Amino acid sequence: MDFIDTHCHLDSILSKLGLTEYADLKSRYFPSNFGGCISIACDAQAFGPLRKLMRNEGVYGAFGIHPHDAKHYSADIEAELSLAMADTRTVAWGEIGLDYHYDFSERPMQRNAFEKQLLQAVAAAKPVVIHTREAEEDTLALMAANLPKDWKIHVHCFTSSPGMAEKLLADFPNLCLGFTGIITFKNALELQEVVKATPTSRILLETDGPYLAPVPHRGKPAHPGHIPLIAQKVAELQGKSVDEIYSEARANTRRIFGI
Repeated sequence: MDFIDTHCHLDSILSKLGLTEYADLKSRYFPSNFGGCISIACDAQAFGPLRKLMRNEGVYGAFGIHPHDAKHYSADIEAELSLAMADTRTVAWGEIGLDYHYDFSERPMQRNAFEKQLLQAVAAAKPVVIHTREAEEDTLALMAANLPKDWKIHVHCFTSSPGMAEKLLADFPNLCLGFTGIITFKNALELQEVVKATPTSRILLETDGPYLAPVPHRGKPAHPGHIPLIAQKVAELQGKSVDEIYSEARANTRRIFGI
């Protein structure tokens, strides 16, 4: 059954692997059941490269300003994002959110950029891809204040608490949690419990490549070809077959992103 990597950074993957052409990446690293990917541009420098990559079959895009770059958010960048949303292959606004672990942008700036982009995403009728790290209370508050309850949401690379997972799933019926290669790490026991407790109908498969490659590739560049290893771990944790996980995740991707 085919799969979609719902969150990766193709331009960075190509760079890390020393490649220049998407066709080479696909032919060398992706299995036959690769069905496509959503590549993310979350700083202004990545917008142009992603627009070019989206000319390839099976490559979709999402655009936003990451909390790390919130200090650079401006009216000009917002205009660029609005323009990107008009592309028929743009499926979401993101990744956007809060990151209080690194604080590369001051927290008030992060909250301001997050809130503005949530409002813009709703105005553009686009699903949102959310990054949250060590910012549970503020993330929930801004989502509740600025998103309709039934909005389509991908909380990507979920690593927050079980309580956060329960709250998100309960408050937003069209929200899915994205799981990456982290779930294969030996020290990810709490996150593995979150995977077990999350209904399969609320799970998205993603690599966040080139980051967070699953075991046995940990430390190497991750890419969409690693999705089968993540699906296998989800299946193991949920006590289901890999085909069931592929089927449910594919349906969830279609429901959230329309692809």
